[in-house]
Amino acid sequence: MVGIVYYEAPADAVLTARDGKVELNYGSLPIPLLQADHDALEGELPSYDAVGRGLYHALRCDPDCHHAAAYARLIKEGYPHYLSELAGHIIMLGEKEVDPPYLERRINYLKIFALMEPENAQFPLETGASFLEIGVTFSALENCTVTLFKAERYLRKGLELDPGNLKGISDLAEVSFLLGKYEAAAQLWQKLVPEVAPKAAADLHARLEKIAARELPKVPAVDYLQAIAGAVSLKDAGSYHEAVAILTDVMADAHFCMEFPLPQIPYLLALCCLDLGSKGEARDFLNQALRINPEFAEAQQALDNL
Repeated sequence: MVGIVYYEAPADAVLTARDGKVELNYGSLPIPLLQADHDALEGELPSYDAVGRGLYHALRCDPDCHHAAAYARLIKEGYPHYLSELAGHIIMLGEKEVDPPYLERRINYLKIFALMEPENAQFPLETGASFLEIGVTFSALENCTVTLFKAERYLRKGLELDPGNLKGISDLAEVSFLLGKYEAAAQLWQKLVPEVAPKAAADLHARLEKIAARELPKVPAVDYLQAIAGAVSLKDAGSYHEAVAILTDVMADAHFCMEFPLPQIPYLLALCCLDLGSKGEARDFLNQALRINPEFAEAQQALDNL
């Protein structure tokens, strides 16, 4: 781990601080220290602050690291100020729309709390919900398959701890549908129908009827999302014809486009057409993008430029 040096403490090492209110047994545990704190040891045991800084840095960087559960226990027992800071970050990042890197940071913080409270369903459920949000974010589609499977894993774990959590059931149903697990999605939505408001229940019935009638995308939605990411890469590399072929194929699936009306698809097609010199087709695609989302500023700007 960059910036970290591991300190091997004596087997009987105990850390006492906060006027004797904190006593941490950390003997025989490799303790992560910041490089500067390790360099300043001069043969002495690391200080309370140095240990805390190292533990906190290691867990924030990689809550799945070796000894993560033991590090989380030490933070929980001896560093309440770090707990408050983590909780504040989770709340702040959960209250506003943020880009995938910030969601990934929030996921790491949730994982730390899950290590401290493994029986608390809130943390895996929120982790799964964050992975779902990343998985359908346009700028992160290149990893959507892996991300959505992670979402499924954490949501299932959370629902094992809290089977009646309606938000968790709804999120897992959405993930299941995206992954092409339609029967699993249907079973979850059927559980929700009697628990939600009439308008939401009607929407769920409509989706259940589509599954029953097999009015579904030709391939799982996640495959189309992954294909869109591939088309973006081809466009960026100048392979406009190949990108157009992929995006046109995606748009040809009416069931996918009805379920997931993405204005970015015709917008990308418009950009490819512009690069290929087809202004008329580009204008048509931009108008199509704006019909899906009249507030799509980039599409409106491109249309104005034409």
